[in-house]
Amino acid sequence: IEIQIKGFLSYQEPVILNFESFHLACISGANGAGKSSILDAITWVIFGIARSRNDNIINQNSKIAEILFDYEYEKQQFRILRSKTIGKSQILEFFIFDEQENKFRVLTEHSSSETQKRINSTLRMDYDTFTNASFFLQGEADQFTQLSPGQRKEILTNILGLEIWERYRDITKEKRRNM
Repeated sequence: IEIQIKGFLSYQEPVILNFESFHLACISGANGAGKSSILDAITWVIFGIARSRNDNIINQNSKIAEILFDYEYEKQQFRILRSKTIGKSQILEFFIFDEQENKFRVLTEHSSSETQKRINSTLRMDYDTFTNASFFLQGEADQFTQLSPGQRKEILTNILGLEIWERYRDITKEKRRNM
């Protein structure tokens, strides 16, 4: 739906990009204009991973990087807020929009790592699946083909939602053992 970027890589001043007004976009511009920073902002807010790590994701003229990302998934609206202040740990918050209350309800867990697991679980996707299925990193379009057969199987299993069948198989094996 919308991403708000502030103090992140190329973006010192706040920038709001609303995705609802178009179906397909082409990001173009001069080198250093911030094209890749938009894509890094998306992976960083969702998964905590960008081309730079730790304090390096903070714009050199800022003290904090902050991204607010609103998106719709399976007819529900979610919000992720991730921020990083120089010298401090990341803050990660996760919300779902409650239509009855007309406000966001907190889904944030007790720690950032648990909140990240909840985001991944909600999306049924982790960073590797995302970057191999729907978002190719610059210069790494062939990343999927370079993976081992086991890694490719795991990513395809995640994309197609086949992990449920793995669970069913494990449950069936356990029941057969207990007969």
